[in-house]
Amino acid sequence: MGTYYYAAGEKVEIDTDGDHVAVDEKVARLAGLDPEVRLAVGSELRQGAGVLLARRSALGKGTLAKLEKAGALQPVYKRERSVMAAMPEVRVEFDDARQRRAVLDVLADGQAIEHVIVEDRADRMIIRPSSGQGGDALELANAIYERARPASSSVRFIQFVPKLTVAP
Repeated sequence: MGTYYYAAGEKVEIDTDGDHVAVDEKVARLAGLDPEVRLAVGSELRQGAGVLLARRSALGKGTLAKLEKAGALQPVYKRERSVMAAMPEVRVEFDDARQRRAVLDVLADGQAIEHVIVEDRADRMIIRPSSGQGGDALELANAIYERARPASSSVRFIQFVPKLTVAP
């Protein structure tokens, strides 16, 4: 099986979208690359929740290399008509203390992707992969769900849905 995530306890397959890139606006801005990105992609740019979605070909190899070095690029996936950017954040929710303990055991066993717990409450936890990469977050979310079976474990996706045109 290829790339996937879990929703309502079911495995949902997604495809890598090599035609698009997701640019973390804050990281690009801090690296001084925001004007270069906006100039390169022009009107093809789509924006939402702090992410710029653009065609990879619009940015050029030089700009892509700078964005990669700055850590501003996140992976993009496709599912049906939607395009989704995976952000470096995992949200885990618990129904009870047993589920929470199972997740903590998975995170501590040395097999989990290197991470930082940024919020830890009795009913939920927010985890960020140390790499800052959305692909690592997706892998971590899946591993947590498969090994600990909490109520939910999901990567933060920013979803871009194409506009539908309605005939008059």
